[in-house]
Amino acid sequence: MNSTWIKFVFERNTYVVDLDSISNFARAENGRLIFWLPNARVQIVIQPNNNPDAYQEILDYIEKTTGNSLFS
Repeated sequence: MNSTWIKFVFERNTYVVDLDSISNFARAENGRLIFWLPNARVQIVIQPNNNPDAYQEILDYIEKTTGNSLFS
């Protein structure tokens, strides 16, 4: 199985994350995507206005992997 890696900046830190290692994603009413890095206890919040590329990549990954959209 191929891993799906994504690179983004959050709170002045650059992260490279394998999305396959994330067990849960959440979408807040205001559109923010929220997930926790495995073994790090770091909550990541991706906002569509601040990080549009990573935001869309994560949405595409969720839909491709699960067949579901967080907007349904």
